[in-house]
Amino acid sequence: MDEKKLQKQLIRITAITVLSSIILTLIGFGIWGYTIKSAYEVKHTQLKVEAVEYKARILKQMDKNMQILTTLSKAYEISTITDEPERLEKSLMATNSANDFISMIYMDKSGVGIMHTPGFGTWDNVTLDECNEYSAEAIESALQGENAVSKVFESKVYDGKLFVYAVPVYKNNEVVGALAASDTLDIFKDISNGNVIMNGSGYIHLINSEGEFLVRSQNSIVQEMYNTIYEGRILSDETKERIDSALKKGISVSGEYTYSGEKCHFYIEPLGINSWFLFCSNKVSDSIFFASNILTAFGGIMLVFVIVVNILLYSGWRIFNKNTKSLIKIAYSDPLTGAENTARFDHDFQIIQSERKKFSTVAINIHNFKGINDLFGKNKGDYVLCYIKKIIDENLKDGEFFCRDTADLFYILMLDTDEAVITKRIRKIIDYISKASLAYGEYSYELSLYAGVAIGGDREKALVAMQSIKNTHHTDIAFYNHNMHDALRRKNSIESQMYPALQNREFKLFLQPKFDIKNNRLIGAEALVRWQNLNGSYRYPNEFIPLFEENGFCIKLDMYMVERACEQIKEWIDSGITPIPISVNQSKLLFSDFNYPENLMHILDKYNVSPSLITLEILEGVANNNLERLNQQINALHEKGFKISMDDFGSGYSSLNMLYQLKIDELKLDRGFMRKAAKEDEERRKVILEQIISFAHKLDITTVAEGIEVQEDKDMMLSLNCDFGQGYFYDKPMCAKEFSEKYMKNKQSD
Repeated sequence: MDEKKLQKQLIRITAITVLSSIILTLIGFGIWGYTIKSAYEVKHTQLKVEAVEYKARILKQMDKNMQILTTLSKAYEISTITDEPERLEKSLMATNSANDFISMIYMDKSGVGIMHTPGFGTWDNVTLDECNEYSAEAIESALQGENAVSKVFESKVYDGKLFVYAVPVYKNNEVVGALAASDTLDIFKDISNGNVIMNGSGYIHLINSEGEFLVRSQNSIVQEMYNTIYEGRILSDETKERIDSALKKGISVSGEYTYSGEKCHFYIEPLGINSWFLFCSNKVSDSIFFASNILTAFGGIMLVFVIVVNILLYSGWRIFNKNTKSLIKIAYSDPLTGAENTARFDHDFQIIQSERKKFSTVAINIHNFKGINDLFGKNKGDYVLCYIKKIIDENLKDGEFFCRDTADLFYILMLDTDEAVITKRIRKIIDYISKASLAYGEYSYELSLYAGVAIGGDREKALVAMQSIKNTHHTDIAFYNHNMHDALRRKNSIESQMYPALQNREFKLFLQPKFDIKNNRLIGAEALVRWQNLNGSYRYPNEFIPLFEENGFCIKLDMYMVERACEQIKEWIDSGITPIPISVNQSKLLFSDFNYPENLMHILDKYNVSPSLITLEILEGVANNNLERLNQQINALHEKGFKISMDDFGSGYSSLNMLYQLKIDELKLDRGFMRKAAKEDEERRKVILEQIISFAHKLDITTVAEGIEVQEDKDMMLSLNCDFGQGYFYDKPMCAKEFSEKYMKNKQSD
């Protein structure tokens, strides 16, 4: 080969290689810049999303505290408590105790009031001039008819910073006073504890509109203890001006700054209260950590032969795309099902709202999903969740989206507002999912779902609609309405008052007598609970018992009623009256507690009452859980001397097997047997009752007929050889005092 020609070829190859390297280097720099920018934007978006979520948590807690005061003010409105200093003081003390406020104050229209502070006592005739100026401002706003939250101030009594909630108190639609409660900054404790956002790499401070720090994170990026964000040479003049303008306008703002040679980004979000803002920050280097690993390898590859460089360039692009998607997935997806999470749902939801599109939000859930996990195992439960995700995905229209929240709760945004269309679409999804029944031995377990819909509403309203049919199986779709919102408010009101009510003994013991059907002799009584409000009015059991069974408070209430029954029996004994047994309803949750028998004995020993005088009533539904475990508890209770009664037998899925499998002492026939029946059904009813009573007697189980209302009911049960009767034919439930006056005075022993 000619030397010159070879040299030209080498020069040509070198030139091509150099040119290719330059081009690839430029491309590499382009990729580097794009990667850094993408990673930064994704992380900055996540910074904003998490800041908004943290803000929502704070506001939710503050709204809850404000609701507590509002509820109490409503109670004051319909009572005379504000005119009775002693009752007013007790009310403030009870509310303080239940909600851990630092202090509470009621101030009338004249600016004079009463204040209670746990550990320090109660002060009368407190005036506005004696209050901290910020506290006084909030109370004055309340006296003008507005809810208010004060600015933060240093307390003279409590060692630390406080702020005050204040609400007006009305009488006849006029403001007559203000109710206020001071609270610590513990509501912001996540800030002071340090890392709260970006998986622990970001930090939040609470500032005011002047840029002053109100609550500072322990692990702040900036180590100097400045009083404001403007101090030091950290923020540029232009950034300070933008922040100052945003703080004065009460709007959000974001930007960057450099500290100790490291670039950082920040986001400021207004809380909407007292010109408070969340100042969120994170190091930019943390946002691009994964990208830097890729780019370091990529920079070395630039020096390798052009073909290898091109191959690695292609590989680098693939890795870049994969990791960018990973970042988005981490920020916006559910790791189990691959569905979007609530952060992404809420982000897209805001876009839909801003575009003023018509939409509906759907919440969908599985009945007894915990039972699936318990019966089939967590893996099968996870499979069901992934299957639901797949079915929902396949039934969405263009522009619609959905997310998985927690456990088996999914939210769907549908671009439909017609109830019939939405119902048809949801039922199609439910039907598809229900077809995926699970096999358990030779049996199948069919999935049962239910959904709530809020037309034009958000996730919260859809959830309220869904929860309204949580415990029903005859309705699978519910649409949100204002009655549901009112029901939720009533539920929250009851839950906020139940513990103070228990402490104040507002739950009263009522007794309904039980008689021997054959000779009309009084043989016992059933304990019934009534909730007497502070104003003397009553809440009846159907208002609160279902809720207490749902939230578990029934455990405390049932044991409380046992104690009230023992208290009444002891009162009879101390008065020289021969006591009668009292039956007390007991929740199925109590029978899951291994310490239940000992806890009962602790109460009976306290009042020196024999277990033979207490009959424990259980609903037949308790036996559906675990017959063996239930029998163990019944045996333990029998050993202590208690009698066990099964209440409302025949109201649910009763089985005659229960009569010999469960070692009960008494069977209470459901009042439904006493309802009037068609003539052709009358004989069938009597046959069933006769057989049940006969079976019970052969097993040494006494029988009680509930709901005896008229003479015909009594005569029928007498003819069927039923032992005891209870109902309005004999007498209504009455307070313990009235019962004692009417039935027990003539039982005084000699």
